[in-house]
Amino acid sequence: MDYKQFDAQSQSVWNANMYDDICKTALSRCSLLQQANLDFSRASILDIGCGPGGISQALLRRNKIREIALMDLRVEGLQIAADNLRKIDKDQKLFLIDGDVHHIPLTDNLFSLVISRGSQRFWIDQYRAFQEIHRVLEPDGIAYIGGGRGSSTFQKHRELNDPDWNPESFRRDRHFLKHLPSYLLPDEAYQALFQEWNVPWAIYSNEGDGHWFCWQKRVLEKIPIPG
Repeated sequence: MDYKQFDAQSQSVWNANMYDDICKTALSRCSLLQQANLDFSRASILDIGCGPGGISQALLRRNKIREIALMDLRVEGLQIAADNLRKIDKDQKLFLIDGDVHHIPLTDNLFSLVISRGSQRFWIDQYRAFQEIHRVLEPDGIAYIGGGRGSSTFQKHRELNDPDWNPESFRRDRHFLKHLPSYLLPDEAYQALFQEWNVPWAIYSNEGDGHWFCWQKRVLEKIPIPG
């Protein structure tokens, strides 16, 4: 599948439904970790490896968002993502970043939410990528990173109701992905990183749901300075 086909397929009704399902799960998990709902009207969001902007579109369908930064290595894809988001809200404030997760070209403490779906496996230096994401999160900000095709419930519903859904094609896609480079580490490596940062975290690895990492940047307590 070339990029043109990928971009077109990403805008299908069922793909949009998939991202809506992923988004619903993500927000539920993030709110559990944060113990509060994110105020999107004041939020700055970074979508890493955004492609045509599927996950950002799903977020924008649910909420009015103050600003969204789209980051990808493919400049053409960034413009497609921006166009797709402006079909939902023509006035949405957007920033397009032609950048690499290993060297995010931004200052510290910027984003309320950093999200990425489907690109993590290609990050050559997982530690560096996670450190960069953590760096650009604002205090109390949440990261939700990983990959999946929606919940098991959604996938069963799609198989029964999507006339274009082909389970054999899905199996071929999974087989193809297994032969692509993957730089993912064992969960224990990410767990150790979260513990080193001393942050609230969760790793979700459910059959059919994908594999996701969620953490919150901790606000450092102010230490009183003796007078």
